[in-house]
Amino acid sequence: MEDDFLKGGAHELSGVLERRTKEDPERFAHLLLRFPDDTHPYYFDAVLRGIAEAGVSTETLLEVCRRCHKLPDRPSGRWICDAVEKAADRPLPKELLEIVAWYATEDSDPEQELWRTDAGNGQPYYGGDILTTGINSTRGRAAEAMADLIFRDADRTPIFSQTLEKMVEDPSIGVRTCVSSALTAVLNHDRNLAVELFKRLCDTEDVLLGTRGVEIFLFYAARTHFGQLKPILERMLSSSDADVAAAGAGQACVASLNVEEVRPLAEKCLSGTEAQREGAAEVYSVNLQTARYRSVCEDALAQLFDDESQNVRSAASKCFLYLGEDQLGQYARLIEAFIQSDAFAAEHGQLIHALEQTTDELPQESVLACERFLDIVGGDAADIQTSAASHADDVVQILVRTYNQSRNPEMQARCLNLFDRMAEFGIHGVSRALDQYER
Repeated sequence: MEDDFLKGGAHELSGVLERRTKEDPERFAHLLLRFPDDTHPYYFDAVLRGIAEAGVSTETLLEVCRRCHKLPDRPSGRWICDAVEKAADRPLPKELLEIVAWYATEDSDPEQELWRTDAGNGQPYYGGDILTTGINSTRGRAAEAMADLIFRDADRTPIFSQTLEKMVEDPSIGVRTCVSSALTAVLNHDRNLAVELFKRLCDTEDVLLGTRGVEIFLFYAARTHFGQLKPILERMLSSSDADVAAAGAGQACVASLNVEEVRPLAEKCLSGTEAQREGAAEVYSVNLQTARYRSVCEDALAQLFDDESQNVRSAASKCFLYLGEDQLGQYARLIEAFIQSDAFAAEHGQLIHALEQTTDELPQESVLACERFLDIVGGDAADIQTSAASHADDVVQILVRTYNQSRNPEMQARCLNLFDRMAEFGIHGVSRALDQYER
């Protein structure tokens, strides 16, 4: 009666089998060993997913993976690799690692680059995302499993070394971005080997260089091997692909925060192409709150606030979003630079929102921000159909807090003058705020 579930539609019933396997993984793992070869692959996959989630003994895992690996045409590679990866934190027999290695180089999937293939609706598969395409292929999934296996145990690196030599030359860009994850894991144990393999991995189309896996590898490796990786970074910076150029600028700038010899490259990015400057703006925004990087980041952002490109100014203005609620008051110099910059006209909402949200004592520059806000938006702040109106609500709260916190008569007078201006415009909430005070 145990195999009655095999009757019916394979897709629907495999879901039932997977759930049952999670409830009693050892029992259904041993049941799989009795499946004939012509059993629908969905059922083998269902048990593999179930035992990956619930866990079985190492001996049972080996038996199940060995059985599935011997199936005609080997249809279950992705789920075999997933099951082995889920057991990565325990000692595993070499045979299991070799099975994963086989799928990483010998499986035929993928046969094409689906991320650039029309799915039939005018859009590419997986929304054109290279990493998602790679993960959803057998070789890519095997590479991701290998990354986790190596990361958990350095002794597995030699077992996979010959496989890695082949993986870096995979014909699929999607798979190569997954291989970059495996090389990042190798960095933990053998940095020289990882960098040499990475250089070969990048010997393909520029589009690979803009993927997240490549960026992560460069982030960790450039600190110790910038000399070997410099040609790749320079290639990224000169790429006609804007995403790749931005990624290259980002990696050059982040590396320059720790490595002196990278700084000339980072400085070029601040006056480079729009994509390079935008990439730099993102890095300096993200790293602004780190004390040892603060001065460099502030100087760069102050320059980028006045960039000729609105996209770059917008990217730089997001720096305030990365500051903690209790940190804003420490950045008076940067706040003033932003208020006086070209960026403020279109991006003032970034700072105003941050000022309203901060739990720190408001800096005196908050009043300057409110003054310039009214100079720019004027009566639009009273029109609820505009974004200026929502920012005006924040401005009212900022002025109330600033007035309460300040013991400076001049500062308090500036707050009250701003209340008067806002009342003249008919901005919502001002009258109520004024009623709280008597001049």
